[in-house]
Amino acid sequence: MLSVHYIQRGLLFAKPPPGDYCEQKIINKVLGRLKKSISIALLHFYPLAGRLATKIEQNPKSHLVFVDCNNSPGAKFIHAAVDMSVSDIVSPTYVPLVVQSFFDHDRAINYDGHTKPLLSIQVTELVDGVFIGCSMNHAVADGTTFCHFINTLG
Repeated sequence: MLSVHYIQRGLLFAKPPPGDYCEQKIINKVLGRLKKSISIALLHFYPLAGRLATKIEQNPKSHLVFVDCNNSPGAKFIHAAVDMSVSDIVSPTYVPLVVQSFFDHDRAINYDGHTKPLLSIQVTELVDGVFIGCSMNHAVADGTTFCHFINTLG
């Protein structure tokens, strides 16, 4: 699995209609809650906060790839903004190429987990919505685990 790509899934939400609220306060509150939710979820999925490491043995010659949770800066959380609307994403027949930029690890392969986070979540604020892009190292977690993690965030 070290030579395949990270698992990536995105969630697209519309913002509430404009009203008597401060939009920036709402976004900051959502970001704060999501960060707290991620930290709680990582208590149960703690290897996702690590990095891959390789141990090389000379006798007998072998390479051991493992998750190192002690020497890691942890999972990555990014907040970005783009001047696009939800309809710019869902209206075309095909997913626009710009959506690739909504994932921090687009085109990364699992071996990159030696230097990149095993879990990266990017929240991209749209004009009228929010896109949450989640990238997870497929050498550490399968699709079922990915779904369990997303459900745990909820």
